[in-house]
Amino acid sequence: MAVADKRELNQQLNSSHGSFELVVSPLVLGLLGWWLDSKLDSGPWLTIVFAVFGIAGACAKLYFDYTARMQQLQTQARANRASAP
Repeated sequence: MAVADKRELNQQLNSSHGSFELVVSPLVLGLLGWWLDSKLDSGPWLTIVFAVFGIAGACAKLYFDYTARMQQLQTQARANRASAP
């Protein structure tokens, strides 16, 4: 496999991990909340709160990753325009 192909594959894998974070974070935190609810006999409140916290955290991470990537590309585009004759 050529170096350029490996680089492109790595970039694609790096950009696709957000979907897993959107599923795994609320699932793990929801299961933790469910377990705590069963131990504390508190109803589904901790499950709901932890799952919502997982969704909010995953969305915030995706947003900040996206804005950082767009800023990086914008800076790169400005540098390319400045170096063009």
